Amino acid sequence: MPEQDYLAFQSPGSPAKWPSNENMNVVPSAAGLQPVPTGYITTVSGALAMTLIPLPWPGFSGTIVFIPTGAFTGATGGVATAVNKPIAKAFTAVVGQALALTYSSASGMWHPSI
Repeated sequence: MPEQDYLAFQSPGSPAKWPSNENMNVVPSAAGLQPVPTGYITTVSGALAMTLIPLPWPGFSGTIVFIPTGAFTGATGGVATAVNKPIAKAFTAVVGQALALTYSSASGMWHPSI
């Protein structure tokens, strides 16, 4: 799949392209830490609670989208590191409903759309 430009989603110093518009692999929800998003859109399975989501690249600020195939949850209380950032508000994903998560470098947290 060709690389996609995401200039509208960029923060200063971020790469000009995501490796892919959509990660075609289904990523399982993981207790605590999610895998690094490798596409703007990622399909997430499972029903585990995540508390941290890694930044796609250093300096990232913007939005990623999870397409749930399971009712995983997001919980607060994750401890931030240089790469892994906590979730600002608890949520429960709804199967088939896109879930946008916006990372704000000002707050240092991921903010869910629901």
